Amino acid sequence: MNHKIKYILLIIILIIGISIISFFLSSSQARQKGNTEITVRLKWTIQTQFAGYFVALEKGYYQEKGLTVHIKEGSYGKNPLKTVKNEVEEFGVQWASDLIAEGDNFISIANIVKDNGFVLISKKNKGIDHISKFKDHTISTWFIGHEYQLKTLLKKYNLTEKEIKLTSQKWDMSQFYNDEIDVVSAMSYNELLDVFDNGYLQNKLNIFNLRDEGVGFPGQNIFTTRSFYKTNPLICEKFVKASIKGWQYAINHPKEAVDIVMKYDYEKELNRDHQYNQMKAMIKLIRADEYPLGIHRVEDYKFISDIYQKYGIIKRDQKIESLFTNEFITGME
Repeated sequence: MNHKIKYILLIIILIIGISIISFFLSSSQARQKGNTEITVRLKWTIQTQFAGYFVALEKGYYQEKGLTVHIKEGSYGKNPLKTVKNEVEEFGVQWASDLIAEGDNFISIANIVKDNGFVLISKKNKGIDHISKFKDHTISTWFIGHEYQLKTLLKKYNLTEKEIKLTSQKWDMSQFYNDEIDVVSAMSYNELLDVFDNGYLQNKLNIFNLRDEGVGFPGQNIFTTRSFYKTNPLICEKFVKASIKGWQYAINHPKEAVDIVMKYDYEKELNRDHQYNQMKAMIKLIRADEYPLGIHRVEDYKFISDIYQKYGIIKRDQKIESLFTNEFITGME
C-alpha cells in the first residue's frame, strides 16, 4: 500500500512539474509573440562594420526591450534608402551624407560612427607626400558621394579639377596594385586593411586622412521614415537604446563581438583576422571616448549641408536640424 501511495505521489509531482514547465513555456511564447517585430537593413554586407547590431541581437538587448529584430544585409539591389522609404523595413543603417541628400524623406535617430573612415593612399615611391602634390596626377574615387569630400579637399589646397585627372575607382584595389592610379580612395576599416593584407607596409604608403584634413564626414546612422518616427517614437527609442548597448558591448569586448558576427556569416566568406582588424578600426571611428554613443554633432551636419548646397544636391533653405534627433540619446540607461 505504501508503495502505491509513493507511486501515486510521484505521478502527481511529475504532473505538477510538467504543468509548471508548460506554464512558463507558454508564458515565454506569449511574451515572444507580444514583441514588436521590426527589421533593420544594413548599408552593406554582414561584417564587423555593423557589429553592434548583431551583439544586441545575440545578447538579448532587443528582446529586453520587447523587440523581435531581423537584421538584413545590404548590397547591390538592397539599398536601405529604398527599402525603408517603401516601408519594406522599419529601420536602416546609412551614412549621414546620404541621408542629408535625401532631404525630408527620413530622420536620423542615432549617429553611431563619427568618422566615415575615408582616406586617400599612394605608394611612397610615387613621391606624393603632400596633397599639394596631387597636381598632374591621377586620382580615383567612387562617385557615390565620396567625390564631394574629395573636391572639398582639393579646394582647400587651391587645386582645380583641371589640374588633376579625376577618375572612377573600381570596387577592388586592382588599380592601386597595378599602378594604374597615383592616388586611390580607401576606407580605413576595409580597403586600407586589404592593402595591408596584401603586403604593403604602412611605412611604404602615404596615407591622407580626410578627417585629419578637416573635410571628414560622419559615418553610419540609424534612420527611419519621418512618418514612422512620428507614429512610433517608443519603438524608435527602444531600438536605438538596445543598439547602442550592443555597440558599447562590442567596443568593450571586440574579440567577442567578432565571434558573434562570424556566427551570422552563413556563407562563410569572412576572414576572422580581417574582421578583428576591422573591428578595431571601427572603434577608432566611433570615437566613443570623445562623444556619447549615438549623438549627432550639429557642426558635422552643417558642414555637409554647406557642401551639398554648393553643389546643388540640396536646397539652400533646407533646415539641417530637422533631419536628425538626439532625443533618444540623452539619459541613456
